[in-house]
Amino acid sequence: MKMAISYLEGWRFSSKCRNHEIISDQPTEEDGQDTGMTPVEMFISSIGCCMGVYAKMFCDRHKIPMEGMNIVLEWNMVKNPSRVGELQVKILFKNNIDPELKQGIVRMVKHCTVHNAINNPPVINVSISVSELD
Repeated sequence: MKMAISYLEGWRFSSKCRNHEIISDQPTEEDGQDTGMTPVEMFISSIGCCMGVYAKMFCDRHKIPMEGMNIVLEWNMVKNPSRVGELQVKILFKNNIDPELKQGIVRMVKHCTVHNAINNPPVINVSISVSELD
């Protein structure tokens, strides 16, 4: 798999993967133009979206309606080193769900790929070279 991140201007970056593009930026109060989510917000979004995919897999298997489902994420930042310190995830459904099925959804979403990558951090190798991209 491959993704390209390109510097645009100010604090703006373009992330391209397959045929998709996402712009990241900083809020105006942090000298950005606020034209996209911050990298941390995109990180949080990736967790929520990944959990949503896994919740859908569970719901499809157990015939639980997905219409109106929302995932709300709230987090706080900590320092030394700067990072997300705690994340609260609430999965909201329109209708009541059997308690056993709720537990099944929680177990399922905790195994999403992004959550797994956080719990089992990947090796990250960084190198610097002359640009090969145009």
